[in-house]
Amino acid sequence: MNPKKLSMKNQYVRKGLLYFAVGVALILAYYVVNHFNAVAAGVGRLNDILMPFYIGIVMAYLLCPIYNGVTRLLYHVNKGRFKKPINDLRLARVFATIISLAVLLLVVVGGIIMILPDLWDSIIGLLMGVPAAITRFINWLSDNLKSNPELMTFLEGKLDGISDTIMNWVQEKLVPGAEALINDLSVRVIGTVGIFIDFFVALVICVYILNSKEKFIAQGQKLILAVFKKERADQIFELGRLSNQTFGGFINGKILDSIIIGIICFIMMNILKLPMAILISVIVGLTNIIPFFGPFIGMVPSALILLIIEPVAALKFIIMVLVLQQIDGNIIGPKILGKTTKLASFWVMFAIIVGGGLFGFPGMILGVPFFAIVYTYISRAINRRLEEKKLETDTLLYEDFSKYDINKEDIFGKERINKEAEGASENK
Repeated sequence: MNPKKLSMKNQYVRKGLLYFAVGVALILAYYVVNHFNAVAAGVGRLNDILMPFYIGIVMAYLLCPIYNGVTRLLYHVNKGRFKKPINDLRLARVFATIISLAVLLLVVVGGIIMILPDLWDSIIGLLMGVPAAITRFINWLSDNLKSNPELMTFLEGKLDGISDTIMNWVQEKLVPGAEALINDLSVRVIGTVGIFIDFFVALVICVYILNSKEKFIAQGQKLILAVFKKERADQIFELGRLSNQTFGGFINGKILDSIIIGIICFIMMNILKLPMAILISVIVGLTNIIPFFGPFIGMVPSALILLIIEPVAALKFIIMVLVLQQIDGNIIGPKILGKTTKLASFWVMFAIIVGGGLFGFPGMILGVPFFAIVYTYISRAINRRLEEKKLETDTLLYEDFSKYDINKEDIFGKERINKEAEGASENK
């Protein structure tokens, strides 16, 4: 066949496939818009079905460092025990799987055993302390109003009514309702068979992923190499490596950082003899996973809880959290996270706000590493275009301090400025 005719035929085939794909996309978009509720219900149902896979993947991802480390150690320790090295690797993987699952179960079960009873007592104590706190507030207000006879006359007779109304609402509605809600949640969480089944299936999926992740990655590489050109495939692999490095370093680092902060918070609260140490330390530790805003998000509800019980304790707690946040932001966090995301504080705040607004709590956590990857590729593209135009790529050379009558060399040093300028000249 004539090569020219063959090329034209392939061109028509590609155009036909493109038009077909566009038509299918438009039909699907029309269906989604006109049947949004049905599509949303279907997606929700699919998410429920896939939930064990989500949990299993997350658990495997978090356990990967432990699994890989144990496998590497045991393989080299037992190397040569069997005639075939593959058997040494299999034995190492078996023990690595057992140890990884043991660590997971120890954290989950141990955390429940250690925290749940005190957490329950703290919540019940808080609910039971609300009426006494309201009574103290009413008495304080009444005592202080005596110095203002006019305001006292206006409010006289109303304080008792307000107090009785609030006390009745707390005793008849809030406390029984909260206890019923807690009991209902406890029964659902502990007694629901489906949750245990999902967790067991997630464990099985976690084991499969840990032991087959190399095969899955290899299959993905084969698929990408088969579909894309070599240059494009290398770019996809680079994106995968960068994503794994950024997400893995950030998530594992934040979890470790939050555990440390929760423990330090518990120790400091016991030293200061503040109430509700377990409950508040859990709140502070969990919210600390959220970058930038986390400590303050955890501080507000915790301070309100302490304000109900003991106002002075709330003030001590706020000061303690501010000190703890400085320790975390300047010492603990940088040591653990290093420069995982390489984002300025403004962009971290931007990623949290946008991610939280679009996807809620998960978006506040994952928005930072996701935006860090986007930021990296945008920066690379800008620098590449500047290099093509024989222009400087270092941001420092574009910063202008003349409006302050300041010489950049006085701030950053003459040596660094000259070095950057020399590097830019060499690129030209």
